[in-house]
Amino acid sequence: MSEETDKQEETETEKEEETETEKEETETEKEKESSATLSEEAITTDDKFGYFVELVAYDTLTSQVKKLVEKVNEKLSDDKKILLVEDLNIAIDDVRLVQVKSQLMILEEALNEQIAANEKTHLPPQVKGFVEASAVAPTLKAIETVIGAVTDIADMFYGKYTIKGKEISLSDTALRILIAGELKEKRNNRSVYLTNFYCLEKSQLIETLRRLVQRRGELQNQVHRLHQEIVKPRKKKIAELEVEIKKKVAELEVEIKKKEDSSPAEISELASLVGRKQQELKVLTDEKQEVEENILESESLITAFDKGIKALLTTVDGQTASPFEVAVLREQISELKITHLLYAKIVSGGGDAITGKRWFSWRHVTYLGGSVVSYILADTKGEIVAANTSIQTGLLDYKLSSNELFLKRSE
Repeated sequence: MSEETDKQEETETEKEEETETEKEETETEKEKESSATLSEEAITTDDKFGYFVELVAYDTLTSQVKKLVEKVNEKLSDDKKILLVEDLNIAIDDVRLVQVKSQLMILEEALNEQIAANEKTHLPPQVKGFVEASAVAPTLKAIETVIGAVTDIADMFYGKYTIKGKEISLSDTALRILIAGELKEKRNNRSVYLTNFYCLEKSQLIETLRRLVQRRGELQNQVHRLHQEIVKPRKKKIAELEVEIKKKVAELEVEIKKKEDSSPAEISELASLVGRKQQELKVLTDEKQEVEENILESESLITAFDKGIKALLTTVDGQTASPFEVAVLREQISELKITHLLYAKIVSGGGDAITGKRWFSWRHVTYLGGSVVSYILADTKGEIVAANTSIQTGLLDYKLSSNELFLKRSE
């Protein structure tokens, strides 16, 4: 009897344990369902989510810019000229400008000296303004293509972003445009410029290069004329004189051998003729050698000129412009008489999203965004006038139940 009672109790205990297990499993499934329901209503990281966060982050820039410009207005009067620069290494472009000017000056001096030297070699005067087209055309073609569009503004407000992690890359160009607009707001006497954002009406460097190409063409034409008008005729005359002198020397030797039949006057006259012909031969030979040396020097200079200009007009790997293009653009800035440089950069930008819901009640979505901006204001000598790094956050709140939407920035 006791054994049956024990077995019955064990059976009831097992049933109770099974019941408890079933209840736990049921509760777990309900929790999963509840979790699934909530997750369905949570915001997913799609394109619109990233775009809204980006808009909030960009909106914080407007507040950042206002504070920045207020500081600039405190430090500078309205008659100052401000250049918004893209990086802190602006002096490198000034170095390139000095280098290009120096190289062009050296080439021009060398061309002028060589052309002057060639003109002293009995070269007949040339018709003014005549230069062989073949000597100039290739380099002129290179110059015509050296300056294209100064800047491409199609992607000024482009900001790429990655949805995962909600990390945003805000546009520094957009920041500079906001600053430029704010600096000019109610300050019409102030001059504000963006780097390389202007038209090239004229350039002293381009005019210098065109003048050098013209001189290079003149030198090339001189080489051609020296060959045709001096070296080639001299060679022919030298060859004729050598034959004539050889003939006269043979005649003189014959007369000397005769002695009794030849008069001293005839021998003296023939010897004098040979001497004059030999002197004429020496003069022609010296002239030919001098001209050939000038031709060699001219051709070497033309080769060096072509290589130098090619280096100035060629964009090397890793660079966006050739040394000459950089120099021309920097030349324009130097003519603007800039007084101050303003560098501003977005250090970081990002955002997040928060969703809230109460059962049988309202739901709302909040998009958070923020930005960190650094700036430096300095005069053209590099003395810092103002500098700072500021942080700004903002949010876009949307209540789904009432369709209420509002934007707010932190102060």
